[in-house]
Amino acid sequence: MGVLGVISDTHGSACAWEKALDLWKDPEFIIHCGDVLYHGPENPLPDGYDTLSLPHKINSSPVPVLIARGNCDSEADQQMIKWPMMSPYLNIWWEGKHIIVSHGTHFSRLREMITPFLPDLVITGHTHIASIVKDGTVYFLNPGSASLPKGRDPASVASLTGSEIFIQTLEGTILHSQDW
Repeated sequence: MGVLGVISDTHGSACAWEKALDLWKDPEFIIHCGDVLYHGPENPLPDGYDTLSLPHKINSSPVPVLIARGNCDSEADQQMIKWPMMSPYLNIWWEGKHIIVSHGTHFSRLREMITPFLPDLVITGHTHIASIVKDGTVYFLNPGSASLPKGRDPASVASLTGSEIFIQTLEGTILHSQDW
């Protein structure tokens, strides 16, 4: 059974990306929920802020990186990263499950949009707060921020298997888990 790595809101932190890769070991692919390079006008610089080396590290990923465009991502960012990231939504079928990915800037609009598609999982970032919530038959995952966490949890990422969702610190401590 494979593992997917899920990360969001790196905001230019090359060290957060490296720690996530070490944590996932050998994922089938990586989902990034956006806000990849720029820290944004309302955020401080995260630890390991290095917008010159982070694109190189992402481009050197040994597995595909699927990126949903975040509110801080620009066309200039896309020029630095070889993996396409201009789409605000990703539709993925994996292990027989339908996954929709978006940055989550307009979450209520996203919830309305997905209703007819009945996905198994919706993954968003944006809030920098890690959570797993089930609403009816749909799971909603926010891996939190890998570089600038908000709320009570530290910096975090998520891992998916065909049967479980884990949100972990960058050191590997499991913060939240859910069978799905």
